[in-house]
Amino acid sequence: MYIRKHRNKWQCYIRYKGMRIGQSFTLRSSAVKWGNKTMTQLEEGSFKNRDKLFSMKLRDLLKLYVDRYKSKYRSNSFEYAIRVINRTNIGACHLAHLDGVRLSNFRDLMLQTRSTSTVRKYLLIISKAISIGTKELGIPFDHNPVSMVNLPTDPAHRDRVLSEHEKVNLFNACEDSPLFSMRSIVEFAIETLCRRGEIFNLSYNQCDLTLGEAFVSKTKIGKPRKIGLSPRAIQIIKDLPRTVDGKLFNVKSISSFEKQFRSVVRKAGILDFHFHDLRHTGATILAMKGWTTHELMAQGGWSSAEMVARYANIGAKHLAKRLQSK
Repeated sequence: MYIRKHRNKWQCYIRYKGMRIGQSFTLRSSAVKWGNKTMTQLEEGSFKNRDKLFSMKLRDLLKLYVDRYKSKYRSNSFEYAIRVINRTNIGACHLAHLDGVRLSNFRDLMLQTRSTSTVRKYLLIISKAISIGTKELGIPFDHNPVSMVNLPTDPAHRDRVLSEHEKVNLFNACEDSPLFSMRSIVEFAIETLCRRGEIFNLSYNQCDLTLGEAFVSKTKIGKPRKIGLSPRAIQIIKDLPRTVDGKLFNVKSISSFEKQFRSVVRKAGILDFHFHDLRHTGATILAMKGWTTHELMAQGGWSSAEMVARYANIGAKHLAKRLQSK
């Protein structure tokens, strides 16, 4: 260990078993104190080089995280979430300064324009990146700062399902939409239980109309699955015009599609209805037809029976009919 004065700073350097570390201080006594403490930690094997915390920003860590795990998360929403985080002040924050205060400010800022579930996802991505950085990249975090923040509480789960009357009105309103395939998209969502992103990424070569099945390669959870195609879904595919890129539906902009879908819903006179609720509607229809929980899990890509129960909302009227038929 040696100490020298350089300009207005006192520098302490330590060489230990091929390792060279140093630190600058205003006072010589501080440099001596740091040097003695560091030497003790090196000899005990408890020393952690914290240089990475001061040189690396959160956006740098997230980039390493994406590069290492992007093959696992095939959904476009994962990389989009990373880009959103990186555009905020928290992305430019050095890891050494990442704390509960800054993360809570980031949370509150995001909640002004995004849902609680989305903000919760952003914080969990940061938490996962920090855990991976600590375990696999040698970044010396003493603790995960996300654990110091209260995660936003998920809202009550939606159970909105179209009635038969509403479904007819929605189909009729779709016919007048500027997007000529609007009705086909809406019906296809109900028939297949696919999410919006899964529908728009599905291509012709992933659909086997002879066997009546389709291969969904890009899913929300990054795990591809095969689904069944109903006779109506097969007919929809056959009636669609071919697209240049091979996709089933020629939708270039998600925001434009959502705007047109909301317009269709208003025209149909339907209140409190989102595109994702078509998935609820389709699951409920199949459950009422007698589909088992495992069949619904395979078709909809749900990982648990609890998730299926959240989507398949069977009404009392149907239950009464089932009891009367016995």
